[in-house]
Amino acid sequence: MSRAEWPYGTPGIPDHLFKRVSGIPMTKQEIRAIVISKLRLFPTAVVYDVGAGTGSVTVECALQARGGTVYALEKDGQADELVEANARRFGLTNVKLVPGEAPATMEKLPPADRIFIGGSAGALAEILQMAHRKLKSGGWLVATAVTLETGPAVLDFLTRQGYDQVEAVAVNVAKIKQVGSAHLWQAENPVQIIAGQKPR
Repeated sequence: MSRAEWPYGTPGIPDHLFKRVSGIPMTKQEIRAIVISKLRLFPTAVVYDVGAGTGSVTVECALQARGGTVYALEKDGQADELVEANARRFGLTNVKLVPGEAPATMEKLPPADRIFIGGSAGALAEILQMAHRKLKSGGWLVATAVTLETGPAVLDFLTRQGYDQVEAVAVNVAKIKQVGSAHLWQAENPVQIIAGQKPR
């Protein structure tokens, strides 16, 4: 796949355009489109994608920030290969893979304009603390959560740190599935999206 096969400037690349591997998580199309809007990207942004998984958010960010750099942080070796494969499929040269476990891998990176946390592997508190340290003043932190515990934890952290414009939304997506001659709604798991701007 090349860039010419996704010639649009809007986020929300269809899921089937990404290379997938069973067991490696991916932020789905509709959730991804909202995440990108909450990140408020700009052409030269330095972005961290923590828990990159398949690399779908990494790719979307890199397409929006062509003059910047997107650091894809992922501890799973199989997922690392997948991130690189998807970056190549979209012809991206501004993606840098950072293998290993966060938050330790965040320490050596340059300060970030935007940070997305899509996975924490049980180290959410530590990742949030490091993300706060590495995020530039005025930068945006966005996280997704699928468990009841993670969303409130992120919201509480941003509030306690005095972030501006803190918000949380719960997104429920349902898609049609054909069953015989009829079409039924098939619900996907709800996802929480939490965002805030670090004080200037």
